[in-house]
Amino acid sequence: MGRKTKVMGKKSFWGHTFTALNIALPQRCRPVNIPAPNRDHARFFAAAECTLDDFYIFEGISDASGAIVDFSFSYINPNAERRLGIRREALYGKILTEVRPFMIKSGLIHKYREVVRTGVPYTCEVFIDDDMIKGTWLNVQVVRLGRGITITSRDVTEHRRRSDRVNYLAHHDHLTGLANRTLLHERLHEAVLRAQDYGQKVAVFLIDIDYFKQLNDSLGHAEGDVLLATVGQRLLSSVRESDTVARIGGDEFVIVMPDFRTKQDVERCGQQIIRNASQPIPIVGGQQISLTLSVGVSIYPDEGHSPEELLRHADAAMYAVKDTGRNSLCVYDKTLSSARQLTSREHTPACEGGTDAISPV
Repeated sequence: MGRKTKVMGKKSFWGHTFTALNIALPQRCRPVNIPAPNRDHARFFAAAECTLDDFYIFEGISDASGAIVDFSFSYINPNAERRLGIRREALYGKILTEVRPFMIKSGLIHKYREVVRTGVPYTCEVFIDDDMIKGTWLNVQVVRLGRGITITSRDVTEHRRRSDRVNYLAHHDHLTGLANRTLLHERLHEAVLRAQDYGQKVAVFLIDIDYFKQLNDSLGHAEGDVLLATVGQRLLSSVRESDTVARIGGDEFVIVMPDFRTKQDVERCGQQIIRNASQPIPIVGGQQISLTLSVGVSIYPDEGHSPEELLRHADAAMYAVKDTGRNSLCVYDKTLSSARQLTSREHTPACEGGTDAISPV
């Protein structure tokens, strides 16, 4: 192995059978291969055997300089034995990183060495998916024991799933699955800070579905929800994975586009968004409906330096589109008089298949 492996031998503290405990303890709580020099040890290992947590003791393996470089299995309780799916007697004396290569890939072996070196306990939550432990989140606590360590771990997979679900619901729109207002502000704040640090630009699109109130009242809320969900997915398909698409309420959406190259790229993206949204959407009764969008854009740092200012200016640009015919894009400037209007044409959405057009408000 190319290293001096100074491990305590068979006659070491951990090397003999706990004969006294095997006599004194109930069968399910009797330890295996662990000595009991006194009553304190007996109590300790009785607790280790019966705890609902996974519990391990590892002896340190030192190199020629005396530094701990790895660990060998010294004790495994029944819960840990079940977790690993192998009889514990087969692991005693084996080297940790050889049995569990995951320890090297995850960097945990370095953390364990630090616990021995410094005496400072280490706690983490780690996701393990290897040959021994499949798809499991473990809460791991490591404490120094002489020149070795004890590890207590607990399965927190279900807790993590619930926690992740709660976190997801707190940051995503329930109808579309897009980012909600809370996550939007976090992402926009991060994008602005990153742009400040690296001299980049950020574009903020504020998007409103034209005549959505009339459509919702005419078709019903269920069909209105279908339209909103469809538009949300079309917006996602129109941008990069690094961009954020959010629904901030009603029929309003926001896209945060960091680190773009030119203003023309922003305009082309806006045109693509409008084109994608205009594709017919099937609705009840075998009919189809085509939607149009009003899109306002503001750009950091040209016309806004804070998230609030960028959103406010994008909103002003969007209402400028509403005032001049809808179904278009406007890039904000201070007066809006020189804002460029793209794909400008009035288009009132109508249900295809013979239904009447819906009049604007």
